[in-house]
Amino acid sequence: MNDIRVLDQFLGNDRRQLVWDFLDQPGWKHGAYSSGAPDAPRYFYKHFAGYQKSAQEDRDPNAITLELEAAAPLVAEVWHDLLRKPLRAQLLSRCYANRMPSGVGGGVHLDSDCKDHLTAIYYPQADWCADHGGETLFFNRSGSEVLKAVVPKPDRLVIFPGTIPHAARPIYGGAPDAARITLMFKTLGRRA
Repeated sequence: MNDIRVLDQFLGNDRRQLVWDFLDQPGWKHGAYSSGAPDAPRYFYKHFAGYQKSAQEDRDPNAITLELEAAAPLVAEVWHDLLRKPLRAQLLSRCYANRMPSGVGGGVHLDSDCKDHLTAIYYPQADWCADHGGETLFFNRSGSEVLKAVVPKPDRLVIFPGTIPHAARPIYGGAPDAARITLMFKTLGRRA
């Protein structure tokens, strides 16, 4: 799975803590889900910018960046860090955060059907270990085999093509904050 890049110590502990403190505030909405199944588990989310229901919405990527800067300046700083290096050739299509309480995970899904669309997931929690669960699992095309598991270590960023099937696994009792909070940036490839 060479298409899946894992970057540790992405923001540094001080900035990681600022992002965590910002995301861990009230204002979460309930109802997000990652599987098309009608009984898919629902979890909490905060939408900051970009497409809300469909990639078919008429949106300008530059306007999406401005929307993010107005709605969440701290998160916009993280986006600009991503643009400087790992996502230099991308345009923002959507930015949001998920909060999955203990025992709630996501279904196997794709983020896009275009290979040049990337997803970046940032893990802002202060402390984690493999016993807590919460991994992001990456699957083969049919979803029948796990190809890679990424533990949500503090200050870790994972970037991957949206065409790779993946799922968030639940966290288990004993996790420090009893929730899996992630910050997502969905992107489009720049057109020539």
